Amino acid sequence: VKVVAVGGAGYHSTLLRCFVRHLGAKSPEWLGYLRFLLVPLGTAPVGTHPVAQYLGSVDGRYGAAFLDPPWRELFGRSEPPHTEPFNVVGRILAYVAGAGATHLLPVAEAMLTCKHKL
Repeated sequence: VKVVAVGGAGYHSTLLRCFVRHLGAKSPEWLGYLRFLLVPLGTAPVGTHPVAQYLGSVDGRYGAAFLDPPWRELFGRSEPPHTEPFNVVGRILAYVAGAGATHLLPVAEAMLTCKHKL
């Protein structure tokens, strides 16, 4: 099952933290059935999204879709543009449709070693 998470680094962190807490520890068999596809959005620069930066470094197609200058410029603005400079939905759908390869990221391990402020 592909789970497409469209949002900023904070949203992705919250989503994956909930996944690890509720499904990862109690039902480890779910780990093999779910694939998270992260699409970086938000008003913060995309360069501040560490997972997106990592995915872009190991997957050229991901980097070309979500880390190129037009994507950064569009989602780095504080105000939305009057016209869409490119097809955002089309990029996301193309990424989802072509996401056959999976890059294994140790999400549970990373979550355990991170220190979060409550």
